[in-house]
Amino acid sequence: MTTLICNICSNPLQLLPVPKTNRAMLSDGRILGVALEKASCLSCGLAAHVNELAEDSVKTAYDESYALSTSSPLADKARAQNYAKTLVNNFHPAKRVLEIGCGSGNLLQEMTSRWHNSFFVGIDPALPNEIISTERTQYVRAFFDASAKGGLSKKFDLIFSINVIEHINSPTEFFALASELLTPDGQLAVICPAAHPPNVELMFYDHLHTFTAGALAVTAMASGLSLVSSIENLPQLGDFQLATFCQAPQRDNTLARPFEGGELALAKLRAAYLNAWGKLEDTLLARTDDSPHIAMFGAGQMAALIRAYAPLVWKKVKLLVMDNVDDAWQLDKPVDNYLENVTKLKKYPIILAVSPRVQAKLAERLTQDGLTAIRFDDLILS
Repeated sequence: MTTLICNICSNPLQLLPVPKTNRAMLSDGRILGVALEKASCLSCGLAAHVNELAEDSVKTAYDESYALSTSSPLADKARAQNYAKTLVNNFHPAKRVLEIGCGSGNLLQEMTSRWHNSFFVGIDPALPNEIISTERTQYVRAFFDASAKGGLSKKFDLIFSINVIEHINSPTEFFALASELLTPDGQLAVICPAAHPPNVELMFYDHLHTFTAGALAVTAMASGLSLVSSIENLPQLGDFQLATFCQAPQRDNTLARPFEGGELALAKLRAAYLNAWGKLEDTLLARTDDSPHIAMFGAGQMAALIRAYAPLVWKKVKLLVMDNVDDAWQLDKPVDNYLENVTKLKKYPIILAVSPRVQAKLAERLTQDGLTAIRFDDLILS
């Protein structure tokens, strides 16, 4: 039997359960007819695909059809405001700033309103067609790889990436190029999904890696970058972490603290989490008493995940409701305003297709309205 090896630290990987043998979801909701096969490193704690994806396959996922930043415009703007606050609270204003993976451009707009003497560059392969450069903000339509160097000719005092590195086929090349573009005293800030506790980001096929602080530190070290600070969870953002790097000699990664119980314990938690998603379909069918018709509160990421990993449940969905229909994803089901449909909803069990962390409060609201709310926050915690 072949031993799987971590592509970051070259130590053994442990296979994780497959939630659905023939279905997986991209982070913008698109469904692929493949299995979500991941493994967890027992040394650095990295989670990664069992079979490395070809670079062309990875890039194809982020062409013009990649729609995460435009799926929920209001939510995207709110996220940009929260990320801007995080950056302002953790870094001093920098003269030249690069955002890797600038998406809709909302975050750079937020930063220009806060750092008035900074010049910003944003790079992304799927920039909206309507986005334009300004006197203080330049946009580059490209992947962050060697081919982008022509559009990034000058160095930067601060480089930041938010929810990018988990999508990249070669994190080593990411750090190498970032290091090359930093000024000698510059800083690289990486915000990405938190590794602990396991959360919904594990379910995305295009999340090629899930990083612990230790895995980030080991990867960056090969490019002469050292981890200088690490915040394992950013409460204002949810299940996300912030790691900051600078150009410095290799050092002991004392900031990359091991998890309680070690990386084996982390692998077990991930296995339990993926097993829970594998049980979700049967659980929801049972809790709706196999009703032929159901409704869902929510038409965003969680609804998309249920569509992908619980397709038998999704077939029974007749209506998606939410408070702001303008933030609904395109999920091939009718969407309507919740308050305008309370009476109609009394004939359906209603699955709460929202974050498990808010299901209890939402269930209380629906119950007060005389509706039947179906939760699953006892099965999937985050």
